[in-house]
Amino acid sequence: MYIRAAYWLGRPKQGQEESFREIISGELVPTMRGFPGVSGVKILWPEQHEDGAPPVYCQVLVEFADEAGRTAMMTSPERTALRPRVLDAAGLFDGVLAHIDFEVK
Repeated sequence: MYIRAAYWLGRPKQGQEESFREIISGELVPTMRGFPGVSGVKILWPEQHEDGAPPVYCQVLVEFADEAGRTAMMTSPERTALRPRVLDAAGLFDGVLAHIDFEVK
């Protein structure tokens, strides 16, 4: 199993919190669930940060059964087509979007 984790580090621009959440929860995540090779997508909205924790505003976990699934998603036209909406979300956000791919053992 593999997981690609997207970390939104920072916060939405002032007054854009609802719009940001709606793009992530209402558009991006549901669309990603239909991508080739994807076996599941979860979104995590932190409720509490410990002192010194990184400023994770939200985390999206995309799950794959195998490396071939991850490759299928990464190279899919569906992913390319969704990219403009990801950039729209990024425009509402003060911070960075970072990805880390994990192998689950």
